[in-house]
Amino acid sequence: MPRWICILLLVFIVAEARAEPAGQRFVSIAFHDVVDRPADLSTDAVTTSTLVQFFDWLKGTGWTAISLDDVSAAARGQHRLPEKAILLTFDDGYKSFYTRVYPLLKAYHYPAVSSLVGSWMEETTDGTVLYGDKKVPRTTFISWDEAREIEASGLVEFASHSYDLHHGVQANPQGNIVAAAITWRYDPQSRTYEDDAQYEARIRADLTRARAMMESNLGHPPRTMTWPYGRYTGPALDVAKELGFSFALTLEPEPAYTSDLHAIQRYFPSDNPKLGDVVRNLRFEPERPRTLRIACLSLDALAAAGGGRAQDRKLGQIIEGLRALGTNTVVIDANAALPSATAPLGALYFPTTIRPLRMRMDLLGRATWQIRTRGGSDVFVRLPLAAAAAAVGKSNVPRLVGEMLRHVRPDGIVIDTPLAASDGAIVADRPEIIRARRAALDPKRLNNSARLGLEAYRAAAAIDPRLRLMLMMQQPGGPPGWADIGLLPPAEDASEIAEVAGYLRAEGWLRPEMSARVAFALPVVPDRQVEALRQAQRLGASAFAVCPGTPALPPSAELSAAFSAASYPYRP
Repeated sequence: MPRWICILLLVFIVAEARAEPAGQRFVSIAFHDVVDRPADLSTDAVTTSTLVQFFDWLKGTGWTAISLDDVSAAARGQHRLPEKAILLTFDDGYKSFYTRVYPLLKAYHYPAVSSLVGSWMEETTDGTVLYGDKKVPRTTFISWDEAREIEASGLVEFASHSYDLHHGVQANPQGNIVAAAITWRYDPQSRTYEDDAQYEARIRADLTRARAMMESNLGHPPRTMTWPYGRYTGPALDVAKELGFSFALTLEPEPAYTSDLHAIQRYFPSDNPKLGDVVRNLRFEPERPRTLRIACLSLDALAAAGGGRAQDRKLGQIIEGLRALGTNTVVIDANAALPSATAPLGALYFPTTIRPLRMRMDLLGRATWQIRTRGGSDVFVRLPLAAAAAAVGKSNVPRLVGEMLRHVRPDGIVIDTPLAASDGAIVADRPEIIRARRAALDPKRLNNSARLGLEAYRAAAAIDPRLRLMLMMQQPGGPPGWADIGLLPPAEDASEIAEVAGYLRAEGWLRPEMSARVAFALPVVPDRQVEALRQAQRLGASAFAVCPGTPALPPSAELSAAFSAASYPYRP
């Protein structure tokens, strides 16, 4: 019997909470501008004909457009939502909502939610509004008179889209601009970041001003907060709840549930998709299979380049190298390389009050943002927990991870904990199900190291509730049902990775809706990587990683051709 199977049979299997999202399921869609001519389309717009087709499809296939009153009543148990229930929403308060959408809502008798940005509404009619990085006429958006007329119909509820958070603020010393609602702002004059009290005070002042403006002009305060860009933080949500918001809307492409009215997820149909694409995306089914290509990255070389243009050039080279490799997910080490596997945590790439003198360079936030926006990859960050515990004590590790999340906006974090394998439950690649299982997990059911990992994740998720979790698995096997991705240890060669893939295939892990949750780390030896990838790919694997260690960038043409997400699926 192979050594890894013996180990797999002997390891302690962690029990997981078999939770599903509570409450009734419904879907929500977030439209923005609606234009008559295709020539007038922008990234966030759809044509009137597309919207009419969608409304006709809803009517013809038995869907029911619901209101927030319906959602609230269902949450209180007063009645059940229809089986096919959809919440229609329209963000930003475009004039087209009055001229094109509102007449259609009346014709179909569909309720909807429309979100208004206070500072845009306050601008004079002959003024301009900064929308993204462009100035547009104030007349691009509805007036208060039009809003009152629309609301009087009883079909539309207006939500707050903040007073002035629909823009970016400086997020780090290098000048990256990140969404104002999720950023602890960096002040280049004082060379300091906002602390928690300053951040929360800024969010509170903005939301309070927006509520007062809407109450003054509509006769009542809004009960719904629509987060700009769909992004929010745990502290910002706490502020919104304190101020009296009963609902909050995001832009996560997932179904919504009446059990969590402060995280109503919505699908955003951008680039004027065809009706078939809209319908398919509203099913919220996993891609079959979802392709995952992961590369691990140390920032040591970037730090060694120094600052200024030299660092910018080096970062550009790294990003172009990752693009050439074909990654769609990057794992960044938040710390400088350790001299040994047992060494305590040394230099860091983010500010922290726990170890303020150990920051080598404030690079993690910038690298994360640039790799996502320029390189097009999701970014996970990793901080070695055993090394962190050795340096700051176990009790301070969650706080250290939480501080890291105040200065970086990743898509997820990586936990390296001696957790061996799944408890046998195979969960599809559905983020809402995995998140519910993670929330229901009792830390007392885990060993000490795994418990520390879960506590560290929860400290990070308290800052960014949308955060995903990747586990660095110690043994071959599927991840527990509360982890989004399990990163397997590197195989020695093609025969070993094929053996592991064959076992996981027999267990059901490589079915199309599951396979992206198990990432196969390729052999460390470059000459063995391509054949190992091909062997596992033939057995149904769709997720691969060049980890640990940073791959050679730019990559070899052979590895790039085999590894790139753009070339999947491989046809033998």
